[in-house]
Amino acid sequence: MTRRSLLSVGAAAGVGAALGIRPALAGDSALYEAAKAEGELNLYWGSYEQKTIDELIAAFTARYPGIGVNLLRQASQTVYTRLRLEMDNDAVQCDSLGTTNVLHYNELKSLDALRPYKPAAAEMIPEAFRTLDPDGLFHVGAISLICINRSASVEGPKSWAEMVGGGFAGEISCGSPAHSGDVAHWTVAMLAKFGEDFLRDFAAQKPKIGQSSVDSVTDILAGERTVGASAPYSYTLTQKAAGNPIDVTMPSDDAILNLGITGIPAKAPHPNAGQLFNEFLYSPEASQVLVANNWPSLRSDVPWAGGLSLDQIGWYRNPAEGLTEAMAEAIEKWKDIVA
Repeated sequence: MTRRSLLSVGAAAGVGAALGIRPALAGDSALYEAAKAEGELNLYWGSYEQKTIDELIAAFTARYPGIGVNLLRQASQTVYTRLRLEMDNDAVQCDSLGTTNVLHYNELKSLDALRPYKPAAAEMIPEAFRTLDPDGLFHVGAISLICINRSASVEGPKSWAEMVGGGFAGEISCGSPAHSGDVAHWTVAMLAKFGEDFLRDFAAQKPKIGQSSVDSVTDILAGERTVGASAPYSYTLTQKAAGNPIDVTMPSDDAILNLGITGIPAKAPHPNAGQLFNEFLYSPEASQVLVANNWPSLRSDVPWAGGLSLDQIGWYRNPAEGLTEAMAEAIEKWKDIVA
């Protein structure tokens, strides 16, 4: 992994001032002192798009100076595959893994490859997502809404069913469930809600298939497609706020909710730095970054941008029971029917 100098001292200070962050005082946190002694932090993250994760890192380094941050930001399956290759070669470099596929963490747990910890601010995490693993081996790192996005120049479908009804043939962009956890969850949800006929109807629209859910935004802004399936709600709104001609639709037959998960590899070279960053995600400073980028906050006391909350929208989340088998089956059906 190439070391990235994401932040100069001045840039970190600027972010700190904007968020009202005061640098940590020496000795105010045993975990910070241990992390600072390690000196570095290697993040393998697929849960947030580049701008948001960069700003989270900027806020983190403003709060905790003295820790160099290296980021590998790719699709969830890509960063997970990288970690598994490192594990196979007994050369783990990852200190904090963030992906949108809970199956990654179930597998790592079965291999005794995760380091347990309890976040100090656990009581501030929304109650529904407070205890994802009873053994504390992995925790929520992002709350993701999967919707329909569209070029600002078109009306676009109002529902998943309308999207595959034939009126948008040749206009749809989508990621792949084999590469993106969000797209995998979306595929499982579509099969649960509509059955295999949905995939057949979807394939008949001749969609452009990429990897990440973010690819739909890229394709729409490039003019290659006008509609995005399994599209990222937060990143789309961020692009819209930046003045780009794109918008998002909450489908009338439910947005799909997925969680980004985070954990610390058991053989992480800088485990204290990894835990410090993961716990920082539940801080007020991190919530300010998330809300500014149209992501749901990870704190129950911080409202989303625009005052939105889960009780104001229709949403569906795949049940945890049987999810491993459901995702494997969904990926195989996708390969057989769509790509």
